Amino acid sequence: MLWSSDNAIIHDLFRQHPQVDAPVEFLKFWNVWGPTLASVQGNEWKAHRRAVTAGFGPVINRTVWEETQHQTETLATHWIEKHGAVIPVVRYWTSRLALHIISSGFFGMRIEWDDDGTTKPLPPGHQITLDVALPKLIECLSIFFMVPTALLGRLPGKKFKDTYQSFTETTKYLEEFRAGVLNNIEAVAAKGNKTILESVVLSGADTEVTGKDPLPKESVLGNIFFSLLAGHETTGGTLGFIFLLMAIYPEYQQRMQKELDDQLGGRPMNEWTLEKDYPALEQGYVGAIQKEVLYVFNPASFIMRKALRPVTLVDSHGRSYQIPENTLTLINNAGAARNPSNWDKPKVPPERSAALSDSPALYINPNRWLDGYDNSKSKNPDIASWTAFGAGGRLCPGKGFAQVELTSAMATLFKFHSLELVVEDKTKHECNGNEKLAWERTRDKAIKMMYDDIEANITIGIHKDIPIRIVKRTN
Repeated sequence: MLWSSDNAIIHDLFRQHPQVDAPVEFLKFWNVWGPTLASVQGNEWKAHRRAVTAGFGPVINRTVWEETQHQTETLATHWIEKHGAVIPVVRYWTSRLALHIISSGFFGMRIEWDDDGTTKPLPPGHQITLDVALPKLIECLSIFFMVPTALLGRLPGKKFKDTYQSFTETTKYLEEFRAGVLNNIEAVAAKGNKTILESVVLSGADTEVTGKDPLPKESVLGNIFFSLLAGHETTGGTLGFIFLLMAIYPEYQQRMQKELDDQLGGRPMNEWTLEKDYPALEQGYVGAIQKEVLYVFNPASFIMRKALRPVTLVDSHGRSYQIPENTLTLINNAGAARNPSNWDKPKVPPERSAALSDSPALYINPNRWLDGYDNSKSKNPDIASWTAFGAGGRLCPGKGFAQVELTSAMATLFKFHSLELVVEDKTKHECNGNEKLAWERTRDKAIKMMYDDIEANITIGIHKDIPIRIVKRTN
């Protein structure tokens, strides 16, 4: 086995696809319904990738840009009007925000924040709504992977029953979405721009319609689920970290807001454009914050690869290594991000670092991604991009989708609102009413939790209370 946090080695591993590829024998757990893009290689992988990537492009990006504005704006209103403007666990909400957005872009289905999944009418034949079933299935994936499906519905205990219900309900929804496209297959095949759902379903249609060998039904369902899961978990988790870190670092939040004011001015949201405003924001401080968060809190902390034939890798010191065929490699993205040979780590007193568990949140510095910053220690300025989204043949097909979503959400929320840490009365009392000291203690507690209380499921995240408050901007 090769385990590496050397950026040059990692880049080589990504670059040498398909000689170095995903070890599919370890990824069969993704085959909930059938083989997916994540669990196949060779020509089969090409067919799966062609099916998934066909739906990504300018049309879906415009949908994402606009739907993210709507969903983020209405979420902010929901927080203020229904939750007293205080958000105890922001990750809970950002995961659902990502699900709302991808549901619109994927299925053409808009979910509103007042739809709690219990009061609105259920579709015929269903016991719960999709926006309840899918997050529950993701939450229970570890149980689902370990327990045979045939046993899930028979085992005692609420967790097993919830897992089984969320799986069967999600399956029904995916089959219904697939049937809806197949019932209009000729019109879908003739469309120039297809949604992600349509392109995946079309890949499973008859050869006479597509001109290509069809994917089996099980792989169609599997790729729909895998695309939903990847888009929902990674972007939702990253937004959760961004929102928390902007509350912890108000100076970065304020600099971003100035950029938003300069770029967007007083124009209404429906005049913000994907062509003009998105590139400016992505290349500016909004994009710098994204890169820094993806760098320090990479949603994919570890990635596996396998040498399918002998390859040569060169490390960051120029030394060559001959890697034998069938060598399993573990790419340590988290270690690579903190590799002292390329990370310009902000200086923090040793006693403070030790007291706060040397949390990565101590060292946040979006400025490193801006033109003009001294990146003498950052040998690869694109590292945040290729570690978060992969690179080479296995580059995430939803990279553009995710970047548009992150930028639109950040612009919509922070143009009109600010986020701040909630300082508890107990902390104020302990600080004898000294508000500055109470805020600093609250900030330090949050920073420490962003290491001590990180949890890993499909991606990493904070699922414990770090309360933040949303405040409308006055200017």
